[in-house]
Amino acid sequence: MSSVLRAPWDSHDFARGLLQGRINGALGSPQSSRSSGANIWEAQLAKVAQMRLVSIIDSVVRNRIHLWPGAVLIIWAFPPWYGSTPSWKAVPSITLAAFGLYQLNRVFDVVEDEINDPAAYAGISATRTKVRNTATGAILASLLLSLVLMNYLATATLSLVLLLGVLYSVPFWGREQGRPRRLKQIASLKNAIPSVVWPITTILYPAISRSDIRLLPFFLTITGLSCIVFTIEVAWDIRDVRGDRVSGISTLATAFGVRRALMVPLVVSGIQALVVVLLIYFGSLSAQWLLPAVLLLLLPAVAYLWRDSLATNRDRSHLLVLINVLALVPLYLVGRWEA
Repeated sequence: MSSVLRAPWDSHDFARGLLQGRINGALGSPQSSRSSGANIWEAQLAKVAQMRLVSIIDSVVRNRIHLWPGAVLIIWAFPPWYGSTPSWKAVPSITLAAFGLYQLNRVFDVVEDEINDPAAYAGISATRTKVRNTATGAILASLLLSLVLMNYLATATLSLVLLLGVLYSVPFWGREQGRPRRLKQIASLKNAIPSVVWPITTILYPAISRSDIRLLPFFLTITGLSCIVFTIEVAWDIRDVRGDRVSGISTLATAFGVRRALMVPLVVSGIQALVVVLLIYFGSLSAQWLLPAVLLLLLPAVAYLWRDSLATNRDRSHLLVLINVLALVPLYLVGRWEA
């Protein structure tokens, strides 16, 4: 999807369509000319509407705005599983932090985006300073809101997470030769950091001010979300493998190939699901925990089945994110029953 779309009043096709309708109206019979002109007008309006919809969707995906509902649903859906309630005061800081970190990552993903997503590269190249300042402002605002709405321990936790996210995206590690590196360019940290940052930010951070927490379910919820994020991260690496190779980012996909890379989150999630089933069998968890166990296997299995299309179709990776987000709704409903 291209992010650079012409406005309808600048479109030669749009103007040509209107002109053709008027010509047909002048040459044809009155009834047929009116019908033909109306059809052309409707077709051009539909085309403009489609262009605007594509532009909106492209902007949402490029700015990772579609991850905000996921973060909010995590805050909403998971607390019943460990005997707590949602902490809505944490939502503003979490959404601003996620927006700021992802925008900061876009600013420094220049080499890989030029190959993987030329449209996004063109957009960020023209507004790099503006995006960087916006990202910095969002990160600082998230900390300020945390100080106001949460406690000091929660804000300190968020600060550490944000620092880790900044170092993940911004080059800081100098070398004797070549450009400074980012944490995401270290193979062992590329997928590990997002898989840790998301559970800490959306589960641990809101729960710090809570006292009504059951520790075993709380720990399993954190590790379960980590498995989900890990699956999505590997799927994104499959999509971005060409640019990652050029920019020197080592991932499971660049090291082992598509098939083996997607087997890793499937195995890791399978181990987590097996632990949950064993805990149910020995009476440490209720039978409702079978749903998270099934989802832990189902979601990476879908990614594995889509391995070929993930490598060629960028939209498929966003669809995978949407499936994971929608899975939070039945999780909440069953979690309420569990509570």
